[in-house]
Amino acid sequence: MSKIYDALKKAQLDRERVRPRPPGRPIPLAEPADRPAPAQEEYQKLRASLVSLSVPSGLHTILITAARHGEGTTTVAIGLANALTREGESRVLLVEANLRRPSLSNLLPVTTVSGLMDFAAARAVPEAIASRVEGANFSVIVAGNTPSQALNFEVIDGLLERLRPQFDFILIDGPPVNSYADASVLATKVDGVILVVEADRTPVVEAETAKRQLDKVGARILGVVLNRRRSYIPAFLESIL
Repeated sequence: MSKIYDALKKAQLDRERVRPRPPGRPIPLAEPADRPAPAQEEYQKLRASLVSLSVPSGLHTILITAARHGEGTTTVAIGLANALTREGESRVLLVEANLRRPSLSNLLPVTTVSGLMDFAAARAVPEAIASRVEGANFSVIVAGNTPSQALNFEVIDGLLERLRPQFDFILIDGPPVNSYADASVLATKVDGVILVVEADRTPVVEAETAKRQLDKVGARILGVVLNRRRSYIPAFLESIL
């Protein structure tokens, strides 16, 4: 019993030491070699599932969305993009389509401020707004200038048509389904949709509403990512349960 008590006490102390990430601080794209990276392992599992689907069904464009703001959609999109390119086998583009609350330019070390809205305004071509992420193997298109406008879906059509041959996967960081119509329309233009749900926070009714809306437009829901799941059981106990 003493070992179990000590392990539970250590887990409690570890939880108490957790602090939120300061706003605007870039997300680390790689964990230190001497520290375990369980999140990366989960992204690798997600990557394996998507790669297995892409071969027989032509899965190349994927919308990542949530029921509402703050569920961690952007974090999941970055983690998946990083996982898909970890082996250097896939060419991946991450597109920021959540124009009302853009955050990619604050979270990733990008070299350009031009983005999707600049392409929409005919101020830049797709190749000029797609920039390589420093320290990673994927490219990104941020929201760009004047990002508060509603999404122009003809712009998305033109962008995907032009860039699809240049990338194996195009991930679209979309707005929440229950807040705006944009996500439902985007879902009809991609090969599949990943719905992000935050553990202990997303109400069941909100998640169900989002799924019904995606089903209503005929979206192909690939699955659900349970984000920010917290485990209160020490690892050595989980291994024997």
